[in-house]
Amino acid sequence: MSKVEIKVQFETITPLWTGDAWMGNNEIRPSSLIGSLRFWFEVICYFGGVCSAKDFDKEKGRFEKDIKNESIRKELLKHGTDFDGQISALKDLKIPIPAIVFGTTGLKSLIEIHGIRYLNDYCFGNKLNLPSKFCISKNGNKEVKENNECPNRSNNDWSVFYFKIPYFYGKFEVVFKVHNQIKDSIFFPLLTFMDKYGYWGGGWNIGYGRLKILSVYSQNGDWKEEGKFDFSKFVNFESVINNCIEKIQNLNSLKDKELKIEYWTKKFNSQPIKDILKELIKDKATLRKNASNQKQRHYIFGKTGNIQDEDLPQGSKIFPYINKLDNNSYECGLLSISGVLNLY
Repeated sequence: MSKVEIKVQFETITPLWTGDAWMGNNEIRPSSLIGSLRFWFEVICYFGGVCSAKDFDKEKGRFEKDIKNESIRKELLKHGTDFDGQISALKDLKIPIPAIVFGTTGLKSLIEIHGIRYLNDYCFGNKLNLPSKFCISKNGNKEVKENNECPNRSNNDWSVFYFKIPYFYGKFEVVFKVHNQIKDSIFFPLLTFMDKYGYWGGGWNIGYGRLKILSVYSQNGDWKEEGKFDFSKFVNFESVINNCIEKIQNLNSLKDKELKIEYWTKKFNSQPIKDILKELIKDKATLRKNASNQKQRHYIFGKTGNIQDEDLPQGSKIFPYINKLDNNSYECGLLSISGVLNLY
């Protein structure tokens, strides 16, 4: 399978954190970026009806199916070894499309990263001067405190949030190697989606990981326009993305577990990113406080520690959302993928 080189330049809207197992963050890890691409591709496939819950491996937390090389060889004898033949063979083996695109046991990914280059005016540190801790009162007046004034963890009086420091802030370039047959049909549309809605790295619960694409260069020249998903090589499906994104007018409706990427925006005056993030976290804390019961809160907003009789996926499903517009202004709010909880 032939691959083409595609160089993508990004700049951070909010901090990028791709920390390792020791919580270090002195480089951008390729595996974290690919993992983010796969996650959002899976969300789109599920919400768009391309994958179903039966394709989901709960233990691995992704759409996956292990296959043996012998099984692949038998199918290739029937379908041929060119790209279309390989895709047909994998479909006959009931391999979910995310596993076909991003790889599984015995199958290499069609999208890889072959290099990351940091550009001018970048840093690993705390360029936005974020507090290490940020806490919000639960008594209804939205009082906030920072750093040593906060308790170490949330309690009956305060909701505590930790900003991951150091983080990357600035511009960087990623060299992708992408199979030529999915470059236009999947990779570019996926980048378009990530540019407006997706998150990279970790720390999404505090709004980290929003990146703006500055330019995309491939052997065919620059690309900088919105595209559509075209799964013609995989399924007979004309448009997936537009069917699974919905702008919500009422903030409280973000708690619904619909198979939609729901987002809500509010107006901000000209404010620093640090202040916008803190304001959006306050909105999120208000939503959490108003959740009707403990299990609902833990489902949608995540939980820490082991809670009896609750076997739930970790992590919040509602994120602070900041999108940089072309005129250097921002649309800001919250984004929800609580529909993924239907998989569990």
